[in-house]
Amino acid sequence: MRAYEEKEILDMKPEQLTSLLYKAFLEKLTEAIKFLDEKNYIAVNYLLQDCNEILYRLGAGINYKAGLIADHLEALYNFSAEQLTTANFRKDKNMMIDVKEIISNISEGWDKAVYSNAKEHNIHKNLNSYESHLYYDTGNLDIME
Repeated sequence: MRAYEEKEILDMKPEQLTSLLYKAFLEKLTEAIKFLDEKNYIAVNYLLQDCNEILYRLGAGINYKAGLIADHLEALYNFSAEQLTTANFRKDKNMMIDVKEIISNISEGWDKAVYSNAKEHNIHKNLNSYESHLYYDTGNLDIME
């Protein structure tokens, strides 16, 4: 993952930051799995702690006005954090892979939704721009004709 400058991060929209957190999480978890295979348990420990910190930040950013989906997302974050803590203690690769799959699916869905929303927003923006350039002379409109 490339390093971002502070200004870039401050200029990002919340949905972009969320996407960035998912990517960072998946990178760190992938590294942790690699280091587990190499039996570098110190690196695994630090990387899994970083993953749990990212899950905490993702949870803190949940908009609970979204209702049931927000509650389910919080439950998935909490479940994933608990699984990673247990996986770290047991050095269990399968638990890590399961969490990676969960967050990967959420990330993929998030990116699709953000892209779809941005695309729809641009269509409406372009339509509004088009409509604002139309000129109707109400004096020349005779609906009764």
